[in-house]
Amino acid sequence: MSSTPSDPWRPDDSADRVMLLVADSIGELMGLWNFKPSMGRVWSALYLSRYPLSADEIAERTRLSAGSVSMTVQELLRWGVVKRAYEPGERRRRFEAETDILAMVTRVFRERELQWIETVVERLEEARRILDEEGRSSVPDDMVRNRFLATRVSNLLSLAKAGHTVVDRFARAGTLDLRAIKGALGRRSRTR
Repeated sequence: MSSTPSDPWRPDDSADRVMLLVADSIGELMGLWNFKPSMGRVWSALYLSRYPLSADEIAERTRLSAGSVSMTVQELLRWGVVKRAYEPGERRRRFEAETDILAMVTRVFRERELQWIETVVERLEEARRILDEEGRSSVPDDMVRNRFLATRVSNLLSLAKAGHTVVDRFARAGTLDLRAIKGALGRRSRTR
């Protein structure tokens, strides 16, 4: 017998409709961030539950298959946005949502967005190196074109580095200060 209390669940009542509406919305938002929409649906079901849920209960509430719930829960555990809830005497594994939304968002920024930006910075630096090392020419049209390219690549590099600074600060402190990006954009417009 389970010692874990549970939310009374009555499919097709107003609470069910609200949960599905929120789950769909969060799922779509997660899709925009290139996560699977099912991750948003499962997290929403857990976040909106007063008590930890088993995989079967998650499947019932999200209307996802058992296999999809299992894979999704594993991905959410890896991201640290869902955790196992241990109940004495309970045989079924239960899960609960991380409720510190700012911590979840900053974790994603730290583990994913920063890496993307770092890759962009590395590629832009490589493009600038190529222009510096191989872009020299004595042909006037080539000189103008390469100088133009170098300026534009440098502008993008400045913006990417400013973006990295902003995202890094957000991931560390949870604060967002866009002045660095504004400064990089201002410099860009002055060097057209």
